[in-house]
Amino acid sequence: MKNAILTMTTAAMVLCLSAAVQAGVRVSPHDAPFIPKVVPGTQTVVRVSVLKGKNMPLVRAKLDGRDCTLLFDTGATHTTIDIAFVRRELPDAKLEKVALGGMTNVEGAPMLFPAASLKLGDAEFRDFDVMALDLSGLGPGIGTPVDGIVGMNVIGATPFLLSLGEGRAVFRPDETERAGFKEGIARYADDAMSVAMTPVYGGKMFGLIVDSAASLTFLDKSLGWPSTGEREEIGAVGVNGDSGIGCERGKRGGLVLGIEVEIEPRLVPQRVNCIGADALLRHDMLVDAECVRFRPCRATGRPRLAR
Repeated sequence: MKNAILTMTTAAMVLCLSAAVQAGVRVSPHDAPFIPKVVPGTQTVVRVSVLKGKNMPLVRAKLDGRDCTLLFDTGATHTTIDIAFVRRELPDAKLEKVALGGMTNVEGAPMLFPAASLKLGDAEFRDFDVMALDLSGLGPGIGTPVDGIVGMNVIGATPFLLSLGEGRAVFRPDETERAGFKEGIARYADDAMSVAMTPVYGGKMFGLIVDSAASLTFLDKSLGWPSTGEREEIGAVGVNGDSGIGCERGKRGGLVLGIEVEIEPRLVPQRVNCIGADALLRHDMLVDAECVRFRPCRATGRPRLAR
């Protein structure tokens, strides 16, 4: 069995969930829980550093004035911070218990607290709820300190362009930035989760989470994607520790998202289908209102998936 040198984060699977305040605990003070107010302004370019050898996109941020490093995670519905960071850096944060619903493999009980401001470069988001959870296994599993995950409830609050190949995210992209994207090829829906309806072999359609924090593209075997017959084990990083994933290597090519996206997916039974950073390093993604669009990355000498 081969050992992959990349690591897949299961953060998206963990954080694609709904949350409700437990009985006896106050309801979120905001009109729309988790959803921030976007500070008015012109377009903002934020640097996204892709961790070599792991395909993990990281951004430097300030949460209520405190410096932190976050995973830029389009597959996570909620922004979540390591509870140790909250207790150390934000000791006055009012932590309250929440109940989780929907699909989740979180073993611990997450907390909720109101944040006044999150800055990604010059882009600022204000007044929204943040989850606090034990993410102590995330940094060691990835190989660099990470304080949390910035999810779609924040980054999806305004149109943005993500180019992992060029190492940047552009909030409120102008018409020049929007040029070259294909129209009507995907949907942005399902509680701030990026979802694409995508043709695959045999003309089938399936739901696909667009997950920038998954280093590899994974598909369920039931989709019928051809396999090369090779098996391998890939390290997995989740909020509750590390685990290995045994899987088969899929054949390259065949995925269509308005444009042809040539990928080599790993086939794993009974897992969420997701397109990961291996494909997003070669294709820019534009998230705007209820649509997700793709175009080939224009960068030269861009990083490629390690083998």
